[in-house]
Amino acid sequence: MRKSISVRLEEGVHARLRRQSLRSGVPTSALVRALVHRWLEEQDEAGEANTGPLGSERERQPGLFGEEGGL
Repeated sequence: MRKSISVRLEEGVHARLRRQSLRSGVPTSALVRALVHRWLEEQDEAGEANTGPLGSERERQPGLFGEEGGL
């Protein structure tokens, strides 16, 4: 079963995704789906490695959608 979500991107990040989509021929929506899936897998792996409670440094995960060097 598929569910829909809405994602808000900064203007610059959207432009980067659009350029990548045009270069690769992959639809922008497919690129976003792949990024979300990759991020979720990384969170699962990090959760398995971290048995203690999450610290404040992990509460916000930078880097996924253009924040501090991501995408």
